[in-house]
Amino acid sequence: MRRLASACLLAVTAFGLSGRAEAGRLEQIKARGYLGCGVYPGVAGFATVKDGRYSGFDTDICRAVAAAIFGTADKVRFIEVASVDSFRKTPTLDMVVRRLTWTLSRESPLGLLFGPVVYYDGQGFLVPKSAGVTSAQQLTGKRICVDQSEGWDGNLRRYSDANRLDLKSILVPSRAAGEERFFGGGCDAYSADKTMLGAIRADASKPLDFDILPEQISNEPLAPLVRQGDDRFFAIVRWTILALIEAEKLGITANNIDEKRISTDPDTRYLLGVIPGNGKALGLGEHWAADSIAAVGNYGELFDRNVGSASGIGLDRGRNNLWTNGGLMYAPPLR
Repeated sequence: MRRLASACLLAVTAFGLSGRAEAGRLEQIKARGYLGCGVYPGVAGFATVKDGRYSGFDTDICRAVAAAIFGTADKVRFIEVASVDSFRKTPTLDMVVRRLTWTLSRESPLGLLFGPVVYYDGQGFLVPKSAGVTSAQQLTGKRICVDQSEGWDGNLRRYSDANRLDLKSILVPSRAAGEERFFGGGCDAYSADKTMLGAIRADASKPLDFDILPEQISNEPLAPLVRQGDDRFFAIVRWTILALIEAEKLGITANNIDEKRISTDPDTRYLLGVIPGNGKALGLGEHWAADSIAAVGNYGELFDRNVGSASGIGLDRGRNNLWTNGGLMYAPPLR
């Protein structure tokens, strides 16, 4: 009985410590008055900065979370983060959104947590339309520009060997050097993550003269990063992203929220806070999801505006489409 009582006491104590740890990050953010979000400018469509104004897919994810907490997307401060280690050493950074691939080695050993996947990326090929290439299988024996420092050459060699393509890697020291060589005709194709290929294509003098081939030779699920122990805040990050996905499925946009509030659909009413409960569960106002959607739009709007059909990047939705449209984006019930 003494052992049982001791075990119960330890369990209660652990629960109390866990509760305090969970509340800590959210309380800090509210007391500070802004969300500290780490980004890494330099990839068009995902994170860029001009005249002090940050824009892009990654920065809009940050704004959505800020809106869920504060009711406005303006209460976010962007901090440039060069590495996961710099995030761990910066207390005022609450989360990082910077095209980070969700991997085991970046999560558990470092005391970190990845949120939901916000973009399913992967390595592909950029080719000039004039070459008439529509499939990677037509690149047999061709010269492929690839950055030597990103690990893309290993993926390229494995893909080449598996498909007997005899691809010729042309290693470049940087993106700038690679662009110069590729656009100058020194390579037949450029291989990198498709998010990067979209940015590279946008740098061309005539972007419409280049195509990103449909093949994807690696899987790179990109997700936001938070610290282990920030469980309540982690839940807010997770459900904010899922709310944007669910909003697209329900046809809720940044412009029709008021109209949708009078919908009789229960899923819509729960999401927009007309039926209360979700906000209380997260420690937020009942209109947290509506505030996020109003700030950045639903997931489809956010995608199209920054990197999709309405942007200069022009990436296909592909795996980032809703599951109902053949993609992988899916949200569990928000109720």
